[in-house]
Amino acid sequence: MSPQTNLMQPSRTSLSCLVALVSALGLSQAAAADRALLVGVGHFRDAPALALKGIDLDLDSMRTVARQLGFTPAATRVLSDADATLTKVQAELADWVRTGVGPDDQVLIYFSTHGTQVPDLDGDETDDGEDEALVMYDVREDKTPDGTPTLANVLSDDDLERALAAIPSRNVLVVVDACHSGTVTRDLKLRSLRTGTDEAQVKFYAYPGMSAPRPRGVSKGVPAQALNYVSLAAAADDEESIATPRGSLFTQALAQAIAKGLDLRKSLTPTEIRDQTTGLIADALGESDQARVFHPMLGGDPNLFDKPLRLAPTTNGQGPIWNAVQALAGGMTPLAMRANRQTFRVGERLELTIEVPQEGYLNVVGIDPEDHAIVAFPNRFYPDNKVQQGQIRLPGTLRFDLPAQAPYGPTLLAAFLTDRPVNLFETSDGLRDARGKVLDAYPPPSYAGLRGFPPTAPSAPAGFAGTIEVRICPAAGCP
Repeated sequence: MSPQTNLMQPSRTSLSCLVALVSALGLSQAAAADRALLVGVGHFRDAPALALKGIDLDLDSMRTVARQLGFTPAATRVLSDADATLTKVQAELADWVRTGVGPDDQVLIYFSTHGTQVPDLDGDETDDGEDEALVMYDVREDKTPDGTPTLANVLSDDDLERALAAIPSRNVLVVVDACHSGTVTRDLKLRSLRTGTDEAQVKFYAYPGMSAPRPRGVSKGVPAQALNYVSLAAAADDEESIATPRGSLFTQALAQAIAKGLDLRKSLTPTEIRDQTTGLIADALGESDQARVFHPMLGGDPNLFDKPLRLAPTTNGQGPIWNAVQALAGGMTPLAMRANRQTFRVGERLELTIEVPQEGYLNVVGIDPEDHAIVAFPNRFYPDNKVQQGQIRLPGTLRFDLPAQAPYGPTLLAAFLTDRPVNLFETSDGLRDARGKVLDAYPPPSYAGLRGFPPTAPSAPAGFAGTIEVRICPAAGCP
């Protein structure tokens, strides 16, 4: 029997990430003054050695998150690299997430960068005399008035606490993908390839002359009743959060936990998310790298820890992943493709005909009404996606099927042809073994893989792409 795949099967995709974390606060997603601020720093102006890989992919995921939470693009600010200076971040914390925001509005604040510690200058750190801090793009080594080594242009925990306290909303979620403990060694080699790469970096900046780190968390010393937020930090006090070229492990794990909740229509609490991400990080690292496992931590108002999330799945197409893939295809040279029909009853065989204008590498992605994405071709049965010029039919005579399956509604099919090797199956977010082999037959695509479509040289052609929309109906037929 030929292997089959659900045309749009629920997936573990990190593209469906973090959905409705802010909804843990129980508010309407339609509030006009909801605000999201996403900050990611992977390159540092005066410290190129600090560069972190995959931060751009973290922000790609978070843009999707913001849309899934009901934040429109107009309600979302993204500060990346050169835009993420200390001055600009402080300005957005003082204005963008505060001005016009009411007590019942939602606010999401996200950081992905290095964490560090700097000497405390205001005397509130009586136990170790150190402030925790997040490293901004314009960080530089400096000294305190008494000559102690420190860093300039970092966002301290004191500054962040004051900024959060000034936000009128009672419903603020802070997600910090960084760590505040580590060593001077930043680059790691993982023992296995379960994450899709063996490259890893610790998200902590240990600068010359700094004291031994002794972190305590964002909300240290603040009475719980005075807090207006819940925070989710990547790692415990004495642990190291990890970044990879495919994105940060904490963000990936958080994505998978939320995606699973959406697939099962199961409400989740921040506590459950914390627990699930812990397990997912351990699974991703595998037995060979268990010494690297870190544990996400909750902070802020404990009353919010066990409040169920209100998930907001896409149910009729046009979700953020759908729109992102469609926009990507729209920027490439049109590729002619068609399906064997426009509407399909569940179980009917879908077949695509693609007119390939030149030799190249073909990838086909499907996105269902609930915004789940799969790589339909190449796949586990046919991992080689190099094709010749001419007409191609998928599955055609190949030994796999694409039967139409629920969920019912519109489904987007997108085909991409490039003249240089791009293989969305190999770069997917599918389950892998320790050697890095993808175990899923039709895995979800990754943002890392989709980033492979833009040409490496500015003068090179962007490639070809085509999209079509079909409708999946119950066995009884479409209404």
